[in-house]
Amino acid sequence: MALLQRFSFILLFATLIGCGGSSGGFDENPDGGDGSTPDAITITLAISNTTVTGAEPVTVTATVMQGATAVVGRAVTFTTGLGAFSPASGSALTDENGVATITLTAGSVRGASEISATLSTGESSTTPLGFTTQGDDIGVVGDININVALVDAQGNSTNTVTSSRPGKAIATINGISAPVIVTFTSTIADIPIATTITDENNQASVDVFAGEALGAGTITASIESGESNKTNVVIGSSSVTMGSGTPFESGVAEISLAEISAGGTSVISVSIIDDQGNLFNEPIEVNFSSGCAAQSTATLSSPVTTSNGVATSTYLAQGCVGDDPINVTANAGGINLSATTSINVLAADIGSIEFVTATPEHIGLVGTGIVGGSESSTVVFKVKDTDGNPYNNRVVNFALNTNVGGISLSQDVATSNAQGIVQTVVNSGTVATTVRVTASTEALNGTIVYSESSILVVSTGLPDQDSFSLARGIANPEAWNVDGVAVPVTVRMADAFNNTVPDGTAVYFTTEGGAIESSCTTIEGACSVNWTSQNPRPAGQLLTNSFCSLADDADPDIFCARPPLANGKNYLGQKYGGRVTILATAIGQESFPDKNGNGRFDESEYTLFLGGDVGNRPYDLKEAFVDHNEDGFYNPEEAGAGTEVGGELEEFADFNNNGTFDLQDGTYNGVLCGFNDVTNPGTETPNQYCANPDDEPDPTKKSEKVSTNVRGSTVIIMSGTTPYITVTATNDAVASGSANLNPDDTTLYIAGESTGTVSIVIADLHNQPMPAGTKVTFVATVGSIPGTNSYVWPGDSSNGGSQFSVAVKGEAEPTSGPLEIKVETPGGVTTVYSGINIVIQ
Repeated sequence: MALLQRFSFILLFATLIGCGGSSGGFDENPDGGDGSTPDAITITLAISNTTVTGAEPVTVTATVMQGATAVVGRAVTFTTGLGAFSPASGSALTDENGVATITLTAGSVRGASEISATLSTGESSTTPLGFTTQGDDIGVVGDININVALVDAQGNSTNTVTSSRPGKAIATINGISAPVIVTFTSTIADIPIATTITDENNQASVDVFAGEALGAGTITASIESGESNKTNVVIGSSSVTMGSGTPFESGVAEISLAEISAGGTSVISVSIIDDQGNLFNEPIEVNFSSGCAAQSTATLSSPVTTSNGVATSTYLAQGCVGDDPINVTANAGGINLSATTSINVLAADIGSIEFVTATPEHIGLVGTGIVGGSESSTVVFKVKDTDGNPYNNRVVNFALNTNVGGISLSQDVATSNAQGIVQTVVNSGTVATTVRVTASTEALNGTIVYSESSILVVSTGLPDQDSFSLARGIANPEAWNVDGVAVPVTVRMADAFNNTVPDGTAVYFTTEGGAIESSCTTIEGACSVNWTSQNPRPAGQLLTNSFCSLADDADPDIFCARPPLANGKNYLGQKYGGRVTILATAIGQESFPDKNGNGRFDESEYTLFLGGDVGNRPYDLKEAFVDHNEDGFYNPEEAGAGTEVGGELEEFADFNNNGTFDLQDGTYNGVLCGFNDVTNPGTETPNQYCANPDDEPDPTKKSEKVSTNVRGSTVIIMSGTTPYITVTATNDAVASGSANLNPDDTTLYIAGESTGTVSIVIADLHNQPMPAGTKVTFVATVGSIPGTNSYVWPGDSSNGGSQFSVAVKGEAEPTSGPLEIKVETPGGVTTVYSGINIVIQ
């Protein structure tokens, strides 16, 4: 036995030696086991923020190392003079990295302090960790957790809420003694007020109601620091009923007045009760509707939220007549509720008929193909009762104030709809005219109520040539040397009856100089584009040294001989430089002389058609072209008397796309072709002098409508900046027979205080007007100017310069000096001419 004990002791000793002692995160031996000294244990502190507030606690860590080895699973105790640790024990275990973590809150005392950390074996942090605290802790007294419970109205625990049995969610906040805000949410229940604050028992509660959906979900309570918890909730069905009355009648809505006059009101109400017969206090949205309300002839307050189980709506009649069923619906926690009632609205008397619209207001003569293609117009009226509400189901009669040319209505009688609307259609005839539609209906007392539409215009809608007007803004802008100067160009058009063309009629523009917008469309018969100065600029004859003495570079005077410069005339001849022609065209028809006033071109009017209109312009048109030299001829193809040079590059608008410039064709091109004159009505044949698009030789087919380009031209002068001046007269004020009495020289002789006059002509480099707005000023260096001494150049498209005159009064003593002429353009360029001498004798 002793031997066995000795053997066991030896075996145990050997086992202990083999195990090498106890294991752990640090060495407990006083030496290294191999005789060396073990590494010391170190504790290093860190803090996430050195300022601690109640709203923002901080994190403190202690890293425990033995040399390069992390000390794992050791309890670290933290101490501090201010603030509070969470957990309240102030201790935490090191993790696999040797790090122990704890939360530091602000506590209740403001100030600065330090944190230390120790192990149970006595090791401690060597350097304390400093921080400041605001002392505004929210009252954390331990680990924070939240318990959520659901109770019924009596405070008993439950997990079910129904529409008749609401519940209450209670959140208990553990670990915080101060009041905190708690927010409740639910995946299925209805929580009207979702945010509240804890009471003295650290509890917060909210009311929980059944929503529209049935089933299971959760209620979650959370606080601002991030902690949350939840509990389950079941939304179940409950027996709730909609109705009214005493005793209660299910499915029936109560109405204060079952019959009202037009424009009257009534109150509709319903009650919602639970299975105990009590008013259901949970707020429920109730909808009220009716047939008339859907048609806007009545209004109902809807939706309405119940108050103590009752919902009330006001009915207002606004044109409804007769019985109007009213439906009331709601959804209570997934239960559909409904009730009905009915109201009778008495008929009102007719108050008025109002004209609403006529669309379009311009319609074409039947068969003429007006722009837009409309030969009819829809005319709309509105019937109202004496309260101003729409009058439903009322018979209205229509009539035209004229039926000339076969104008007609699609219907003479119509019945108003729920909005009080009635309408009819006006169909055009063969004669251009204006027409109105009269609507009438009989009131209850037998009187007739009338209304009349606005004027409808029955016309062609196509612009005709003698109603085409083209105008531009400034005629002579300072544009020869300046790019980007804009001038508005406006077209106005009317048809053969001088009614404005329909909105949207297109006009096209082109020019040989500068640039112009390509097109515009009319509004109320007119539209505008901008012409802008730029290249190309039309070249032409110049006032150069052959006509003008340009002197030397130091002398700005530009003096010209008389013949080239004359008032309003241009003796230089073609080409006229700087003059730009703008051509505007639109698809329309030729004008014609309507001698018998029937609105049609008749054979008996053909001789007059070959002449000119009231503006002495031809009825029969050749194709339109850009008239570069303003001679009225298309120079590339027209020759003969009256043609001038300068039009070799003119371009025409090839309307029929035949590649040839077409002269007058001797026929009327338009849609208003009449018939030849016969004595027996009904046997007429088409007018043989009307054109047709295919040059049909058979005269019986020559009534086919055609069109052409109506057009207009205007001229803009790209005026130069430099003035050219000639003296046209010096009317001396000296004795008759004096050797100095010569009006053709450039010296003005004045005897004493007598008065003489000087006349000059000024033009630009092309012998054209200076820019509009140019200021011409005369300054007498001796004597005086008793009258006007300055002039402003007007808008002027004449082909030549302009003449200016000034009176000069002498003085008592003999003297002499120049008469200065200052010319300043709108662009600020100033030229002074001093070539006229004043001699006072």
